[in-house]
Amino acid sequence: MNILPKPKLNFILLLITIVISIPIHSEEEPNKNTKEPIQNPLPSPSETNKTEGPDPKIKKQEPKYNSPWKGNIPVDHLRTLLVTPEQMKETQKSDLFWLDNLKLGVSLRPRFEARENPDFNKKTDDYSSFVGQNTQLWFLFDPSPYYSIKVTIQDSRLWGGSQTPQNAGNWTYGLSTGAGTTLTPATSTNTNIRNNTDIREAYIVFKKIDKLPVSVFVGRQVFAFGDLKIVGPLNWLHTGFAFDGVRFVHDSQWFKTHVFGTILSDQYDAPYGLTTSNGRSKGSIDQAYFFGAYNTIKFGEEAHLDLYVFEVSKKWIPNANPIDFDDRLKQRNDLLTTGFRFTNRTNNNFLPAGKIWDWSIESAWQSGMTGDRVKADWDVLDQKAANGKNIYTEKVQYDTRLLSLDTGIKVNDWIRLGLGYTYASGDPNRSDSKVGTWQSLFPQIAGSFPNWNTMNGQALMAGFENIKSYSIRANLKTEYGMFIFAFYDTQKANLQDAWYKVSGVPNTGASTENYSNDKFSYDNSRLGRRLFYQYDFTWIYNYTESVSIWMGVSLVKAKEAIGNERTNPFASNPDNRYTFDDTSKFFYLMVSASL
Repeated sequence: MNILPKPKLNFILLLITIVISIPIHSEEEPNKNTKEPIQNPLPSPSETNKTEGPDPKIKKQEPKYNSPWKGNIPVDHLRTLLVTPEQMKETQKSDLFWLDNLKLGVSLRPRFEARENPDFNKKTDDYSSFVGQNTQLWFLFDPSPYYSIKVTIQDSRLWGGSQTPQNAGNWTYGLSTGAGTTLTPATSTNTNIRNNTDIREAYIVFKKIDKLPVSVFVGRQVFAFGDLKIVGPLNWLHTGFAFDGVRFVHDSQWFKTHVFGTILSDQYDAPYGLTTSNGRSKGSIDQAYFFGAYNTIKFGEEAHLDLYVFEVSKKWIPNANPIDFDDRLKQRNDLLTTGFRFTNRTNNNFLPAGKIWDWSIESAWQSGMTGDRVKADWDVLDQKAANGKNIYTEKVQYDTRLLSLDTGIKVNDWIRLGLGYTYASGDPNRSDSKVGTWQSLFPQIAGSFPNWNTMNGQALMAGFENIKSYSIRANLKTEYGMFIFAFYDTQKANLQDAWYKVSGVPNTGASTENYSNDKFSYDNSRLGRRLFYQYDFTWIYNYTESVSIWMGVSLVKAKEAIGNERTNPFASNPDNRYTFDDTSKFFYLMVSASL
């Protein structure tokens, strides 16, 4: 049994006590010097004409505030949940665990996953399986018409991953809740220090009132924009995303906007033991920020137009061995993403009642500077100074594009057929002064309901970099659950670029590529376009109003972009010449409960 650490428990109890406690004060001061009343036999005429008025010392008592969220919690406060639409509605309207104006919620999500041959290499033993579990305990405080507070405590862990290595013999295999790990200084052994339980959300909302024209969210919070292709909570992962910052929200009949600023990474320690995990002194990332705006223009129920701009800004990197006043190894890295989304899914990403055809168009562009300098493209002579550095250099710029098209039609109340297309640009020459590969701001893999469009497939074989993907799907809703059949044809947008993981890291050596676009290279003649075909089957069943069961199976068949690399008779290592196995498999089984 896991027990919360005492400081966290005290903090939770303190918050609960503050919100649900109602101070009782007497509005009138007690009259300590009570005297016998003096009776006047006859009142004077002036006293007779007086009328009694309210005592100015007595304050008018305001009616007690009752939260309007009882039975209708806004979905913006439930962004950390991965549940079916039916479960979400039940969680929103549930009266369970409301204590005055305090709502307590619980979410539990264990999931088994198994994966076989993800690299399509028959000579590697890369089968893997695990059970991960996400548990959330959340508190929504709404004590006033002026503000509210949301706190979500989240625990993310692997089954069998909490045993302690400090014990000997069979004791090693016993679950040891809260067990620590001894660190020995001056050793090169990697040490895993777990922090399974943390705060996923902790924010205060200053509500929109007459004195405040916008709502203001301050603290750790989750963002969910559009259909989650660019920025979302990434709830499919057991850890998920959250941002530390401030967000301003204005919502009206015809317009809605989010304007925010967050700190992604802070390199500086605070006094009295409040330290950061980041910074170059700790061998980690430096100062970084994420800010932007997401605006929605509403054309009634017919369509919504989203216009957005995001920027990720990272601090410059110092040069460890500066030469000739070159104290910076890399300048600031500023990535600017601008785009739009046009859709008729106007009811919280659902199609309005009575309509059968849905569509969505999204396109975005990226610009900015990486902070690097490389040899100028026009310097064909490659002129260098005495110290070996190029005389003529230029800044490396971002120049990328993304396009997503998605449409579907309801054949009847229980069948929907859909088509999808995704294009994310690639880079034909990764050594020049232009970065042409689309840069995912934060990895996104799971799509949004009601269609559960899992981007490039539920097997998570490819991210949004250098991708051209075609998909068809069929959603069947029955009394035995929702069945989803999907097919993906995943290709490279640019043949010379790499095949990228969901994290945005290239699978170097796993597919054909030509890093510098050398037209006379042998690799250039072997470039393949198609990565793989993927066949997905998903079953989602609402077991009760609060519990759902999910199962997914994927079969992935690799094609020439991978096969040409795995079948290379000229590989320098003979063991790497014929290693191609074209089949990869993925399976998961999950239970999602929310109260």
